[in-house]
This record gives sequence, structure tokens and C-alpha cells, in this order.
Amino acid sequence: MNRYFKAGAGAIAIATFAMTGWTFAAPAAPTSSAVRFPSGFTSPIFVGSAMVYDPAAPATTAAPTTAAPTTAAPTTAAPTTATPTTATPTTATPTTATPTTAAPTTAAPTTAAPTTAAPTTTRPAAAGAAGCGLTSAAFCATFDAPKNGGTQTGDLDPTLWGVSRVADVNPGQSANGVVASHLVGCGSTTASPPPGDVRICNGQLLEAVNDGGGVTNMNIYPKQPFNFAGRTGTVTFDLSADSGGTHAAWPEFVITDKPVPGVRRQISMQPVPHAPNSVGFALDTGCSGQDNTTGVGVIFTTVNGQYTEVQGSRPNCITKGSSASMNHFEVRVSQSHIEVWGTDAGSKTLKQLAVENVNLNFTQGLVWMDDVHYNARKAVEPCACGTQFDHTFAWDNLGFDGPKTYRDLGFDVPLANVSGGRSINGDAEVQEGYQVGTGPQTFTVTGVKSVQTPTAAQVVLNAYSFNHTHPTVSVNGNAPIATTWAATDDGYMWRSMTIPVPLAQVHDGSNTLTFASADGSTIIANVSLILVAAAPVP
Repeated sequence: MNRYFKAGAGAIAIATFAMTGWTFAAPAAPTSSAVRFPSGFTSPIFVGSAMVYDPAAPATTAAPTTAAPTTAAPTTAAPTTATPTTATPTTATPTTATPTTAAPTTAAPTTAAPTTAAPTTTRPAAAGAAGCGLTSAAFCATFDAPKNGGTQTGDLDPTLWGVSRVADVNPGQSANGVVASHLVGCGSTTASPPPGDVRICNGQLLEAVNDGGGVTNMNIYPKQPFNFAGRTGTVTFDLSADSGGTHAAWPEFVITDKPVPGVRRQISMQPVPHAPNSVGFALDTGCSGQDNTTGVGVIFTTVNGQYTEVQGSRPNCITKGSSASMNHFEVRVSQSHIEVWGTDAGSKTLKQLAVENVNLNFTQGLVWMDDVHYNARKAVEPCACGTQFDHTFAWDNLGFDGPKTYRDLGFDVPLANVSGGRSINGDAEVQEGYQVGTGPQTFTVTGVKSVQTPTAAQVVLNAYSFNHTHPTVSVNGNAPIATTWAATDDGYMWRSMTIPVPLAQVHDGSNTLTFASADGSTIIANVSLILVAAAPVP
């Protein structure tokens, strides 16, 4: 047995040792001249009839004659530990043999850091091969070059990636009002509204958000599901994790069972609006007294709309990263367990940041890279001079293992891009949503085409109204499709919606989507037509 407890600098260490398989000889009887007691003893000292101290005897420096243990073979009885130890002492003071511990039987380790397959500065191989820190990747995005052409997605391919933004909303004044951001890392200092806030530069995905004094976020996901059925799956990514805290800007990682845009909205509300079924975490906190660190502040789950936050084991923090010296993350997920591992900036050594037991009701979902803001100017009070209100995060090497499922294809309604309106702090906004409560509005999505026969179709969007009213949607002039108000939804907040659409109503080429609402305050944003499993994994 060998136990050791340490509670930080200056703490008390407690050690307990157990030795097995040893045989000791009885000590030899002392002689009267073998011991020299300190000065001051002027009388002989006896033990029984034997004199053990004679003041008249000459001084001696000889050590006490303590017999050494024998080196006879240890006893053959096996110790009761999982792996027997048979240590043989070689000196008068025997060494302590520490029994080995049997390997844990759990699928995912929680104490030993896994090794990182590749340093964060090394570009991994192409998708499907070893890369993104995985020996066998089902998906791997290295963001080596822009694809362009995205009406919502900037430099990302709009058919394979989804990007959504939820920002200022106030019917009649602001319809998803986004403040132009200064994206750092692509050479330009000019403020850019969407979709110029999502760029691929220098082999990295860069995205920027300006919260304008409000609560905003950006959500980015690949349209290929991550499957972890019956196993612990792994998702990896690199990130400039440099959050200023929960009243600033911070990155989040989320898995949802459906491609709902605006995964986390109105972060200041309780409970936080959310996707119906999800699991995720926020990298929004650090270690006490260490401003240069970051780590997992909260892990959250939703099951059939029931939102839960857990603040359990957080064994480590990591140093904050940058686009030049990134943090590498590995997320290990099963239906009942999640672990988050991360490295210090530029390091290869993974540290466990969080571990929790969960109870998910899905085993396949879509992974999201989120950028969340909570009025970051107020991170520094009373001056309201926080700096992360207009902030850029760099992402790279997003990948996951498991079976190669399929890829959804998505076709976006263009952003409104209407100038006008002011943020809470007076910043000029660009309106990226549409108010449809004043009369039906029809939008055209172009270039709809499947690579293989899709299994389903759906319209995804964010919706807002003062009252409990969702819009209807009509596809290519067919009967309007209504959606029911979810019991977990409340007024005065964005809602994330997926509306199933009969596959027969969708055709190749251009398709029309007509939205209507009986409530004049209804606003929609981030609208896309999704064809499920419309492409194979290359």
C-alpha cells in the first residue's frame, strides 16, 4: 500500500507504506562498552544485571551493533494486491516496494493524460486519413484555403458548413442587428459585417464577434454527424482559448442531435435558451489568482428540452492561447460520460480539464464551434472598458473519429444585410434577419442538388416574437407547415427551430420558402434548407 496526499504548496504530506515478504533477525545483546552515553551521566547504568553504561570506560565512536536484516529469500506467500511484489533488500535500511495497480476497466481514463498524436503547430493530413490529432479521422477540417461563395458562411463552403449569428432583436427596431467586427489575423483593419466575419487565413479559421454591448453569439458546424453509439468517441480541435471570463467573450463546444442554428442564445437568461437535445461546455473560467489561465467553467446538457448545468470535477486549468500559439483540445464523449482535455498554449501535453457523468438521449449529433459574448465591455467595471467586446477567435484542425456516416447538404437564405439601427452602446448595426409578421415573405434558395438520395428534408431557422407564436413555412407553394410552441420556450428570446418538410416538396435547382405569422412581431433569421444524408463521406 502506498498513499500520498498533497493539497498544494505548504501543505502536509501523509504517506503510508506496507512491506511484505521480509524476515528480520533479533538484535544482538548489547555490551557494556558498545555504547557511549552523552556527557553528564556519572553513574553506571544497568538493564537487569547487565551494565550498559560504564562512566570509566574509554569513549568510543562505534555505532550501536544493530543487526542488519537477513537477505534470505522472502516468504513465498503472495500478497493480496492485484500484482504480487517480491522485493529483496540490498542495504541495512530496506527499500519500500510499491505494488503495481491493476489497469482500470473503464472505457475512458480519467487520471492519466492521453498522448497527443501531433503537435498543434503541425498541419495534419487530409480528411479521412490520420490527422487532426487522430490516428483515424472520420472527419478532419484543416482550413487550409477559403472556399468562398457563402452567403451566411463567409469563407466556408455553404453546402458543407453552417454558420448562424444571433444578436440584437427588438421588432420594429432591430431584426438580428449585428455590429461590424474587426477580424484580427487576415491583414485588414477594416470593420466587416457578415459574412466577412468568417475568414480562412494562414491555414486557420478566424471568426470575430462585436457584441455592441449586448448578448450575442456565433455558431459554426460541419454538416457531417459524429457517431458515438456504443463507444467513447473523440473530437479534437485547436483554438486560441483566451477568454476574459463569463462577462466577456468565450468559446464553447456543443453537440446537438439536430442542426438547430443559434445553439446557445440569451446567455443571461435562466435557464439559458438551448437546443432540445445537446451536450457541451464553456471555456470561460481560469484558476483562481491566475489571470493567464483558462478552463472549463460549466458542462451543460439538454434532454427533451430540460436544461441542466453541472459544475463538478475541474482538476486543471491551462495557459491562454493565441492564433500563433494555440491550445489543443480533445473531447471524449459517450452516452453516459464526457471528458475534456486541453494543452497549455503551444504544448503537446494534455491535461484533464473536466470530467462528468451525463445521461444523453442521443448517440449521434453535430459538433459546433461557438463564440459567445455577454456585454464584454462590462467585464471591467466600473469603467465598462473591457476589451473583448470586439474579439477574434482562431480555430483549426477540427476532427472526430468513428464511423463515416454521411453528410447533410444545406442551402441558405441570403442574409438581409440592411443598414440601420443602433446597438445598446450606440454602434451602427446591420440587420441580418427579416420581420415576417407584417405579411408573408418569400425567399429563394438556389443551387439545390443532392449527390445521393436524401433521407429527409427540413427547414432550420431562429425565430422571435413578443408572443408565443411560431411562423409557418410553405415550400414551393405547398400547404403551410405549422409548428407547435414548445413548453420550454418563453417569450422575448430567440428560439432555435427545425421544421420537417416532406421530401417530395423539394426539387433540384431553385426552391422557394414562404414564411407567414399571425403575430406582427415575428422575426426570422439564419434560415436554411437542409437535405439529410444527401452526400456520402469522401
